[in-house]
Amino acid sequence: MANRNPKSKSKTRRRNRKRQQIKRRNAFRVVKFFVLVALIVALPIIAFNVMVHSNGHHLPLSSEVKSYEDTIRECADRYGIGRYDELIEAVMMQESHGKGGDPMQSSEGNYNKKYPKSPGGITDPYYSIDCGVHQLAEDIDAAGCHGPRDMKRIKLAIQGYNFGNGYITWAVKNYGGYSEENAAEFSSEMAAGNGSNGYGDPKYVEHVIRYYKYK
Repeated sequence: MANRNPKSKSKTRRRNRKRQQIKRRNAFRVVKFFVLVALIVALPIIAFNVMVHSNGHHLPLSSEVKSYEDTIRECADRYGIGRYDELIEAVMMQESHGKGGDPMQSSEGNYNKKYPKSPGGITDPYYSIDCGVHQLAEDIDAAGCHGPRDMKRIKLAIQGYNFGNGYITWAVKNYGGYSEENAAEFSSEMAAGNGSNGYGDPKYVEHVIRYYKYK
């Protein structure tokens, strides 16, 4: 049987190559499109996380917390921690976002003398703030804080606010200060001693300082 026209074969091969090239280009365009979409979605999230965790950046305060700024400042001055108003606001953000009758969650604290010592016992937000700031002042003093940027001791005071300042004494005695690891250990020991499933928030420091001006 006679061979087909070589020119016809050559044209067929060129058409096939062209089709393959078009398919590759189309596949590349599809991949490129999905990569671009992924970047558009991911970049704002990455940028936000970088902003939050970079030194000097923090999550914003709620309007409820901001509405108590004057009260916080007044109580901070009363208990000798006038430089720590931004720390108080960060604690309030973690505790309640400034909402409810007990925005500092002070009901079970040492300085609540007027309301039931049970969660949500305090129904007067100004009394809650007074009690909470008084307690935080005690924790700041026990931790030996030198100022609002003294993060090593600030973290110790913050965790003390959550666990009770018995934690501060324990952490300093056994480890020289706060760490996330010893906070978890203290929580486990206290839970075991109380026969409960948990005690406090071992990650309380991390949860508070995301709202704090200094890192």
